[in-house]
Amino acid sequence: MSSQSGCSLLVMANKMFLGDPKIKAQFKQRTGVDLIDEEKRVLIVCSTPEFLRTEHSAVGRDIIDGMYRRFRLHEIDCVNPSDVDGWLGRIGGVWDDANEIAQEFDTDYIIHIEIDEVAYLEENSPNFYRGNAHGMVSVYESRKTGSGRGAFLIFQHEYKSQYPIHYPMSSDNMSERTFAEKFNKRMADELARLFYDYRTSESVD
Repeated sequence: MSSQSGCSLLVMANKMFLGDPKIKAQFKQRTGVDLIDEEKRVLIVCSTPEFLRTEHSAVGRDIIDGMYRRFRLHEIDCVNPSDVDGWLGRIGGVWDDANEIAQEFDTDYIIHIEIDEVAYLEENSPNFYRGNAHGMVSVYESRKTGSGRGAFLIFQHEYKSQYPIHYPMSSDNMSERTFAEKFNKRMADELARLFYDYRTSESVD
């Protein structure tokens, strides 16, 4: 019997005895807020430094679109990213303060994804891919204030991702753009999971 088959049998045996437990969302654990049961509405924005926007322009868009799709799949009410894009276009593409977003949009929470580092190539090995990313997730609650609505920080989480974990992937198998899309999708899935419960058997592609 191969080691892979043995591993699969062990996983199946564990499920038989332990079931397929759910992992509670980090956001729910730390704030006590269940976005789905409480029917809360969220909005996603993503920021990257200028050098990343130049080198890897699709990162922010891929993350926002991927998280939006995941949220819809898990029945989390989310402001359509195209509405946020329209507002950003009207203000010149730059916002300085989450209060601006709270005043502009009907949302309960603002999820701000800041990605400060992304790389797709294995260090010192241009013929191999390994995705690495680092950033910060900040969530603001939108509340009424004396002057309208304000944004109040209630959650922060340092984000790190690496894929593949054990061995890099040869560039002979796919283009760098294809690998980048795959890694960006993985980041979006990992970030979305901070906000809803999921079963241990649900894989991140």
